[in-house]
Amino acid sequence: MTTIFINIRVVAIYMSFIEKQRHGNWFYYYLVKNVRTSSSSVKKVRIFLGRKVPPHDKLQLLFKEIEKKAQKPYSAKWIPKELLERIEDLHASVAVFKKFQEEAIPADFVVRFTYNTNAIEGNPLTLRQTALILSDNIAPQGTRTDDVIEVMNGKDGWELVKNYKGNLSEKFLKSLHYAIVKNTKCRLQGKYRDSEVRIGGSDWQPPQAKDIPGLMKKIVNKYKQLKQTLHPIELASWIHNELVQVHPFTDGNGRTARLVMNWVFLKRKYPPVIIDVRNKEKYYSVIEAADRGDQKPFVEFLVAQLLAQYTTEKS
Repeated sequence: MTTIFINIRVVAIYMSFIEKQRHGNWFYYYLVKNVRTSSSSVKKVRIFLGRKVPPHDKLQLLFKEIEKKAQKPYSAKWIPKELLERIEDLHASVAVFKKFQEEAIPADFVVRFTYNTNAIEGNPLTLRQTALILSDNIAPQGTRTDDVIEVMNGKDGWELVKNYKGNLSEKFLKSLHYAIVKNTKCRLQGKYRDSEVRIGGSDWQPPQAKDIPGLMKKIVNKYKQLKQTLHPIELASWIHNELVQVHPFTDGNGRTARLVMNWVFLKRKYPPVIIDVRNKEKYYSVIEAADRGDQKPFVEFLVAQLLAQYTTEKS
């Protein structure tokens, strides 16, 4: 049997697709929807269409039928039901790609991600300047060396996240931190901080430096438990917020947290997300809510970013 995916597209809100299979000398068509059954498993629900694809009106009825057949036993803790349906449809539409990272991620993602994640932390380089550095290896005239290095490090950090196939560990987190701060003024590169810090503009007081090693071990161990129960977006939100709260490094904590968040997305075959610098104020606001123990605003914010970036629906 040969399976060929055809007409991969978003139809209405259902995110179903048509699968073409060869049996002997004949081709047959199926309407397919990927349904998440647990935090790490997806199954396919199929409706047999026959040797020809039905006309548009018949397909619309079949879309509704497959929705009824696609039971969703997996539930989320912080994602509202109406947003969960939309985000799972997005995930299903991405999952049909054979080579996810090469085909599903926009070609300019690294440039836009690096620009925005650095701009949130105050890097003054523009999107155009960032593109020149990453795409053409050109340092624009008048730019500071440190700012250019941050851009190049941002790409290295992304490559590490994209290619890392192991589990979350302290070694991975330290390696990622080193990748984004190497050759900068950051005093401790790839190592936990040894002094106290304050987060500018926030009332949150990170823990003392002496407590960092123990707290990071707890984070890694708790992640191993939560990845079995939390929805992937909630898991990505949780690890981001934990890293920001603990602030384990002397510099680069936000950039590290956003990369780890996207590592979770890639590992679970979700498209990576960009926190747009234009949403910086809202981003900080939902982080502060998480600092107070309320994860839901950050999760909803993250869902909105994903829907805005990868669908035509208004988030």
